[in-house]
Amino acid sequence: MFETLFAKTFVILASQLFITWLTAAATIATIRRAYLAGSTRVTATETKNDQLDLHLDWSSIKGYFYALLIVDIAVFLALMFLGRQNLNIGLPLFTVWSALTGIEVALALISVDENLGAKVVAITATITCAAGLIGMYSGIDFAFLGTILFIALMLLIVGNLVRLFISIPRASQRTMAFFGAVIFTGYLLYDFNRLSKLGEHAGANNWRVAMDLAISIYLDIINLFLQLLDLLSD
Repeated sequence: MFETLFAKTFVILASQLFITWLTAAATIATIRRAYLAGSTRVTATETKNDQLDLHLDWSSIKGYFYALLIVDIAVFLALMFLGRQNLNIGLPLFTVWSALTGIEVALALISVDENLGAKVVAITATITCAAGLIGMYSGIDFAFLGTILFIALMLLIVGNLVRLFISIPRASQRTMAFFGAVIFTGYLLYDFNRLSKLGEHAGANNWRVAMDLAISIYLDIINLFLQLLDLLSD
């Protein structure tokens, strides 16, 4: 059933993205129920489209958020250094990390406007599918993007670190988010192209390589989603 490297990679990637979506949806639903139950930690306003926009009291949840972030980083490092070589370890770690990412995505949505979720998911899915088709079937070798994307990513990271400490205009934030979306679209082209090339080698058709590719493409998609969310939010 999973004879090709593409099939192996797809089943891992799709299952983890589904877990992330499910966890994010469940987290938002839980917070919405807390608001309807009268929780003092959750407030809401109505959008121009008469939709409920939830708001969390950051001071009351920041301890939980930092704990979540620490666990997330620990699981991610374990996945990178242990899970990529052993599917029996990697798949459970990937599943836990995907669930934690889902909670963080939900909090990111609520911090701006959770009603943007469907729109951003649709745009992310469209870009991912287009990048997949171009990266795998255009016949173009996107290996040259590797160094360019790495340098661009470092610049984006530095920009976001500066943004943590210095207030910058919203227009500049949107420019950075657009730059980030372009970078992760480039990484999707690069990684799907890598999948296509590795799929031609019988020695690379195994679950270890599929896990490595699935993690890379998953990171591309989640980061693209977050950059688009930042770009499209008010």
